[in-house]
Amino acid sequence: MTRKLSDDPQAAGAGPACSARFFAGLPGHLWRGFSCGAALVALALCGRLEAGRYLYAACFAAAFAALVLAVRSWPAGGTRGRVTAAVLALGLGARLLFIWAWPVDTDVFRYIVEGDMQLAGANPYLIAPGDPGLPGLLSARAAAVLGRVNHPELSAAYPPLAELFCRAVAAVSPTPLVFRAALALADLLAALALAVVLARHRLPPVWLALYVLSPLSLVMGAGEGHLDVLVALGVSLALAAFAARRDGWGFLCLGAAGLVKYPVLLLIPFFLRPGNLRQAAACFVPLASFWPYRAAGPAFFESLAAFAGHVARGGPLTALVWPLCGAFAPPVSLGIGGAALVVGWLAVQDRGRGPLFAGLTGLAALPTVYPWYFLMVLPLWTLRPGWPALWLLAAQGLAVTPTWLRGQDLGGQGAAMAVIWLPFLLLLALSAWRPGLAVPAGPAKRARRLSVVVPTRNEGSRLGRCLESLDGTGVAEVVVADGGSTDGTASLAAGRGAKVVAAGGGRGGQIAAGLAACRGDVILVLHADAVVTPDVPARVMAALDHCPEAAGGVVGMAYDARRPGLGVLGLLNGLRARFGGIGFGDQGQFFRREALTGASGFPAMALMEDVELSLRLRQAGETLYLGGGVTASGRRWAGPGFGGKAAGVVAMCLGYLAARRLGLADPTGRRYFRRYYGREPQACCPAKTSACSDKR
Repeated sequence: MTRKLSDDPQAAGAGPACSARFFAGLPGHLWRGFSCGAALVALALCGRLEAGRYLYAACFAAAFAALVLAVRSWPAGGTRGRVTAAVLALGLGARLLFIWAWPVDTDVFRYIVEGDMQLAGANPYLIAPGDPGLPGLLSARAAAVLGRVNHPELSAAYPPLAELFCRAVAAVSPTPLVFRAALALADLLAALALAVVLARHRLPPVWLALYVLSPLSLVMGAGEGHLDVLVALGVSLALAAFAARRDGWGFLCLGAAGLVKYPVLLLIPFFLRPGNLRQAAACFVPLASFWPYRAAGPAFFESLAAFAGHVARGGPLTALVWPLCGAFAPPVSLGIGGAALVVGWLAVQDRGRGPLFAGLTGLAALPTVYPWYFLMVLPLWTLRPGWPALWLLAAQGLAVTPTWLRGQDLGGQGAAMAVIWLPFLLLLALSAWRPGLAVPAGPAKRARRLSVVVPTRNEGSRLGRCLESLDGTGVAEVVVADGGSTDGTASLAAGRGAKVVAAGGGRGGQIAAGLAACRGDVILVLHADAVVTPDVPARVMAALDHCPEAAGGVVGMAYDARRPGLGVLGLLNGLRARFGGIGFGDQGQFFRREALTGASGFPAMALMEDVELSLRLRQAGETLYLGGGVTASGRRWAGPGFGGKAAGVVAMCLGYLAARRLGLADPTGRRYFRRYYGREPQACCPAKTSACSDKR
């Protein structure tokens, strides 16, 4: 007799049991992946159903959180090609979903009208959408959306490459669907470029999902249809070109992106590095896009200025200073931002932090900021996905109402922007203590052996205290790199059990020689007149073990002399090292030996080797500041002229940083040595008549 399946109790329970076993057996990272997909679907339905602002904000933030948790928990296995293909396929599906579900922003109607009028021979910088004679020039489909253009009294405010894009898409079809499809295609091209960058830098391929499945990219690109997707494409192509060492093409892409949205131009100086100043001229090539609209003349920027005035309180910094400065708040905000950019251009010289710093600083200082502006920094964050910028990106859903509630209101919401920037600044400050907040931790790298290198020249009266402070601290070896002392320094060091090597060419050359002679995988550089507390070596090793993404750092110092100004100077030195990542030699610099392998090695410079070392370590990874433990001699600051000496050191450091950016720095450091000491650096065996000490 045949029985129905439902009559068999085992068979009846087989389906649910199998399902339960299937879901129970899913790895945690797959659960998080499903959660990310569900959060994105919920966010898309917010647009389809035109949900309330708070539900939209909650879904936006939840989608970001689910995405980041899924990416961070994803296992390292799997081939790069398969992971990349899977992420791109999911990205394509997500963009189709948001094109279907999300209401288009009113900006798209302006794109349609301005693109269509160009096909009729009109100049969008001279004719506004509200011009009475315009309807007769437009196609039927463009004329149908003319009444939905925001601020129809204003002519085009977008740069010329943006207008050329609008013209090209309107020639295909002047409809919102085609515009959003074109932007979605540009978004996927940006993702392909980022996949190349991730591969070249050997970063996890799953990080591509941080861009491809980002709620910000999906909502503001495929959803609302903002031209800032083209900016993200230009930045991504530039990153790929720079990663391939095609710097000219990189600057060309940045210049093109800047003529879609002007703020991108702020990134260009931060991609300068020694040797590529001539290639940077390529960023001027896209200026040719102004030519088709040359009849507009000064009208190019009239609407942009009018728009900026209309939403002058839309930026976070502008909103903060408005109560104090009133109508002068926008220029004050831009001035503060400009000063911060100059400082960052000098101090943040690696291509991971520098452009991201420039983009975020520019967005903070602009008189008006909207969430889609952050598409400029999204590719940069994808390569350096830290928590501070994550908060800033995820909180954009809190700052501005969704498009179906926003309507044609272009007024800025600077107060809300300012509020969401405060946690960002807090997280950024905390990352100076915990670099894992700024960039995901890498695989564990246990520090095994610590070697100490001490450069000397006629330091016999001071070296003993330095070596004595290292006794019993667990260091594997002490290498004294002597620059031709005539006072018995080398004999003293050998008598204390240190390995002595002869070296010349200034302090950097001495340290490089000492580094070659030691065997440790971690190196601590101490000046001969410095004294360390007994716990310093152990703290160095523990800090590197705790922070595998760190390439090195500085211990931190205080002066042994009681003099007005030295305490302040020590405090400023600590702040510079902690927040700027630039340490001086008398602060006790340490680093992993392997960190310098891909960063051109140790800088064997006669002077400024400590600043150059800091910059190379920042290029290789994160840098740490241990908060103190070195007592340095204040003899350099003895005597009159304290302020002049301090100003001289600052001027020389700033000059070196600027020259390095432009490829004009002296790689030997001899120029700075002569300027500082008034003589040439000695060879390793100088004449006995010289008994001076090279101490900065």
